[in-house]
Amino acid sequence: MARWNNRLQTNESLQRLKREAVLKEARNAFGKRGYHNTSLDEIAQALRVSKGTVYNYIKDKQELLYECHALALEIGERAIALGEQQASSGAERLRYTLMHSIISLTEEFGAFALLTEIDALRPGDRADIIERRDGIEKRMVKMINAGIKDGSLRPVDPKVVVMTYMGVVSWLPRW
Repeated sequence: MARWNNRLQTNESLQRLKREAVLKEARNAFGKRGYHNTSLDEIAQALRVSKGTVYNYIKDKQELLYECHALALEIGERAIALGEQQASSGAERLRYTLMHSIISLTEEFGAFALLTEIDALRPGDRADIIERRDGIEKRMVKMINAGIKDGSLRPVDPKVVVMTYMGVVSWLPRW
């Protein structure tokens, strides 16, 4: 590989790119038809590869669902971190977080309604996703409480606000 001054991609980077293509197609297919109504055959067909080739990049369909949930949580965690860094008042942090997470979810994730299918995850994967989701919830509640304390938000039940927001975001593609 060095003879091309590293212009050719390594096997690892090619593997990552192909895996990302499988994940992206899975997000699209799950978003359009739902997790249970999408087969790995359909994902392979859309990528113009064999189902066996898809298995070179994932273990099974459950892994795809888990990765979709993990990406959504990563987007949420990133949005919260940016909100915490970019804004001063609690209301500004919340506004920035919500705006960034919705934009990022729609741009990076596409149709993300499949995130309501958390019960389709394996028990261990579900526990991991729920733990991360609970972490996001706690950080958002903290953000709302900070806004109430600094006067930029009126007194509200922070948990109800967070649940409402998460519900709205989860169902945006269905609307």
